[in-house]
Amino acid sequence: MRIPSLLAVGLASLGLVAGSLAAPVHAAEAAPRARWLLVADPSAHAVSVADAATGRITGTLPDAVLGTHAGVIQMGHGRVAFVDEAGPRLDVVDITSSGVPRIASATPIPAVAGAWARAGWIADDPGHRFVAVGSDIDGSTTQQVTVVDTRKQLARTATIRTSEVTLATTGERGTEEMETFLVGSPLRLVVSAGGRFDAYDVGAILRGDTAPTPVATTPLGAYPHGPVADARGTVIGSTLHDGIETMPLTRGGFGAPVTRAYPEPAVQSYRPRLAPDGETAVGTQTGTGPGAPTLLTSSSMHGAGVASVALGSGAST
Repeated sequence: MRIPSLLAVGLASLGLVAGSLAAPVHAAEAAPRARWLLVADPSAHAVSVADAATGRITGTLPDAVLGTHAGVIQMGHGRVAFVDEAGPRLDVVDITSSGVPRIASATPIPAVAGAWARAGWIADDPGHRFVAVGSDIDGSTTQQVTVVDTRKQLARTATIRTSEVTLATTGERGTEEMETFLVGSPLRLVVSAGGRFDAYDVGAILRGDTAPTPVATTPLGAYPHGPVADARGTVIGSTLHDGIETMPLTRGGFGAPVTRAYPEPAVQSYRPRLAPDGETAVGTQTGTGPGAPTLLTSSSMHGAGVASVALGSGAST
């Protein structure tokens, strides 16, 4: 189901990049200062790096159409990855100490599940070696995920089956967006597949299985729109229509879920991020109507803790 992006037309900020943003658990105090701001200009088809303190542009990748819905993942040591929808392809970019972006690899994304619309969600594993690019083919229960081994420059694409559900937003039958995760040991590709999480064997996909069968599945609450995983890749979760659900990964699949309701009513959640402690998810939510405040909500990946702070009123885009 198509959801408008939070990014406005014009110069849109995408993320802060430091020397390494992959802070280990309990290392919040040692987390480096984010020095570079990655920005995208949709009208100019360019992605640039700016000094976070001064706003000065230090380098640009021309002819790049950044996939604003999939966003940017931060892989540590000045490396980021995003989908360039002009390809489409997955660009892995290294940002030098002087703020100059250099493409380390550009991996084409083939269309195997139907006409490519856009990347829905992307994810990397806790070791920042593998990246998964999930499709967002509106209204379809046939999606795809491309798994990229950035060390071996190897990519494989698998067809993924999802299910229609009764949408929490409209009460009608339809499809939800497919979230992607690379987590667990052995490494699994986990996707939200319409009322459930399905787990797939990453090794099998990289060996060429183009139509894999889930190795584990578990129920998931309604309307996931915000995947998050802890720093170790041992717990995953999502912001849902009415709250936040997390669950541990086990060697055989999934553990018991923990669900907590939102402290304040919200209409839509957007892109939670993991805090430097590796255990706290923080994201924004739109309010329930005109004049209702936008919310900043944080939640524990390992317990029932959740809190919201009003940021002010406005209109969602």
